[in-house]
Amino acid sequence: MKLRRSVLVGVTVASILSLSGTALASTTQPPARAGSLASSASLAGSGAQNSAIHPTSIRFLVFDHMLAAGGTVHVRGQVASQVDGVRGALAGVQVKLYRQFNKSSPWVYLATQTTGNGQFPQFNFSTLARMNADYKIVFAGNDLFLPSENITWLSVYRLFNGAINDGQTAATLHGNVDPFYNHKVIYLQKRACAPCGYVTVKKSTTGMAGAYSFTLPAPATGRWWWRVTIPGTGAFIPSKGGTFSTARV
Repeated sequence: MKLRRSVLVGVTVASILSLSGTALASTTQPPARAGSLASSASLAGSGAQNSAIHPTSIRFLVFDHMLAAGGTVHVRGQVASQVDGVRGALAGVQVKLYRQFNKSSPWVYLATQTTGNGQFPQFNFSTLARMNADYKIVFAGNDLFLPSENITWLSVYRLFNGAINDGQTAATLHGNVDPFYNHKVIYLQKRACAPCGYVTVKKSTTGMAGAYSFTLPAPATGRWWWRVTIPGTGAFIPSKGGTFSTARV
């Protein structure tokens, strides 16, 4: 049976959804379902309840921790709490999103949202994946619920925009690494058979706008597979381009 009660939080009615397990749930668990907390009338009638301050926690929902540069980051989650044994997610409360590009830089404010009032109260921020970053959600708290915050992370890889052109004796693999990869090292890797691992066979330096080009020979029989790769930096993780193959026809 579903318990339904409500609590007045300042001028905002905060409903709470029943959770399974701990309020500090993992990012792979589903959002909390409908339910709610103690009524404002019962709080007004009890001095002990009225003065209670309830702990909260930020609970992240499913989150893609790896994206291509320029992709869309979705930071989803809930503000979890517990009142009179009922555990769930606060609705109608304000949370803020911050981003930090490296551990030594300051946190930068990005946006504010109010959690929803539906069956699954949650926040859902969208922003661009620019570089490796940490994202922080902050709930400032109110008269009945204590403040809380939590941090999640995102790894970002570069794009190669690769293409291959056929030739009489060899093919040419070319493209440009994006973003921010001018005059830096790039490696060509080869796989000589389907079950074989990749081996680095050439090294080059990108040009303006991250441009690169490699000549790809083909075996006398069978097929060879190729890809380009670059090392990681503080801003981007190690990145690999798409796979191309060469064969004689």
